Amino acid sequence: MTTQISISSSQGSYDVVLERGSLIHSDLYVAPVTNARRALIVADEAVTSTHAAAVSSSLAGNGWTLATLTLRAEEPLKRMEAVESVWHAALELGLDRESAIVSVGGGLVGDIAGFAAATFMRGIDFIQVPTTLLAMVDASIGGKTGINIPLPGLDVLGKNLAGAFWSPKLVLVDPNTLASLPQRELTSGLAECAKHAIIGDPSLAECLRSSAADLAAGNLASIDTIIEQAINVKRLVVEADERESGQRMLLNFGHTFGHAIEPIASLDLTHGEAVAIGMQAAAACSGRLGLASTARICSIGSLLQRMGLPAHTRESLPIAPLFEAMRYDKKAAGGRLRLVLPTEDGVVVRTDVEVADIEAAWHAVIPDAVS
Repeated sequence: MTTQISISSSQGSYDVVLERGSLIHSDLYVAPVTNARRALIVADEAVTSTHAAAVSSSLAGNGWTLATLTLRAEEPLKRMEAVESVWHAALELGLDRESAIVSVGGGLVGDIAGFAAATFMRGIDFIQVPTTLLAMVDASIGGKTGINIPLPGLDVLGKNLAGAFWSPKLVLVDPNTLASLPQRELTSGLAECAKHAIIGDPSLAECLRSSAADLAAGNLASIDTIIEQAINVKRLVVEADERESGQRMLLNFGHTFGHAIEPIASLDLTHGEAVAIGMQAAAACSGRLGLASTARICSIGSLLQRMGLPAHTRESLPIAPLFEAMRYDKKAAGGRLRLVLPTEDGVVVRTDVEVADIEAAWHAVIPDAVS
């Protein structure tokens, strides 16, 4: 069965096509949305010989001129050098303004490939083929691309601090690709699904709760429904606020806290794990401010833990560097952090949270934290 979700954008509407087995006939979906017949496939090295090869075979079999560039999907490598490698490969293949870049892999590869597409020849067509759950429900939707850059005075990278808004021509989602995903990566993607549920879809939260045991056992029978519901939450938000001037900030629930700990190598956190801890920190902050009841905060925690996501860091950390990292968050404005905090029936953006409340939130998720 094919599910098609249309997303409106100032750069033109595009479809998210959800269909099992769609990668082996990718050309049927890609060809109608672009004039390109020459494309660079940018692939996560973990899927180059499998999912990327399937896309390449389908396109090449219908007359496309192609090359594949393989990238390692590691956060420390998500830098300008990676974007330059895509530009160079595009030049070697002879891409021009009538060409395209196709991303096959997770959100990290999609961010790099999307930024390269947005800037090569001042913008060429971009196709997203997400093969991780996180990318399917979040990173591939909404047109945000970005890379990490070093933070002044800190030995960490600032998350997605350089980038562009560049909508894809198509997002092709094949849930069959999730069967090859390591359980930890699948669980990481569930963090974004849970985030969407907490923001505004109680029925998705119930679906996640009822499916948790099956998902943990590798039974993905319910995943198509979860993907569709999570995509629709993001669709509603990005259509209302494409460039993150208001409502789209709600999608950053858990991210301002999470991005501060994600780059810390000793914690060994995936993006979803960091965001899950960040959501619990935000919930603790919300409870302290009286924005949500104890029952609501416990419900958020139980949902995340039911998904197999961490409730706290595995080691103690000093809080001062975390505050410094948060200061460089993209959502900060006028020297004030904009925190997305849960309420009884959704989330809200607050710019008036005091340092003591943020510090208390960190203490709630960092064992023996050093103030």
